[in-house]
Amino acid sequence: MNRLNIVIISLIVSVLATGCASIISEELVRQVDSSVTFEKVFDNPEAVKGTTVLFGGEIVSTKNLKEGALVEVVQKPLDSGQKPKHVDDSGGRFLALYDGFLDGEIYEKGRIVTVCGVVQGSRVNLLDEIEYNYPLIAAKEIHLWKQPQPPEKPFYHSPYHIWPYWY
Repeated sequence: MNRLNIVIISLIVSVLATGCASIISEELVRQVDSSVTFEKVFDNPEAVKGTTVLFGGEIVSTKNLKEGALVEVVQKPLDSGQKPKHVDDSGGRFLALYDGFLDGEIYEKGRIVTVCGVVQGSRVNLLDEIEYNYPLIAAKEIHLWKQPQPPEKPFYHSPYHIWPYWY
């Protein structure tokens, strides 16, 4: 095998390995108890306290407190790539408490996240005018997914016009 073939094979292997990489560190993913579903945590967070879980969803709000950044998330099921699915299905809301600062302009309402952390129990907060019992997750890692980019403005194609349609 010549040197060029080795370089090409190495590049292909590295691209394939990167494509399969987890968005959460492998060490942390190994600690996740996949038998503990969001429904189990939501129904009785005290019963699974101390368990490492992997959840995701859409951010409702982010607040920086003395204890860390508190992210309220509407839970969504995860796909095989650990990304929250774009569905109108949720088991409820949860709070992710991250030990550090998260900018609320970046971790803003509507962004999607995947959270891996340890169940701490629950916290009661107001949700509109009701008291809502949120499962509380001590977030070890939070992955903020990229926002979809809007499509570029199309050009108007005509035999008589060659400039963009907005002129």
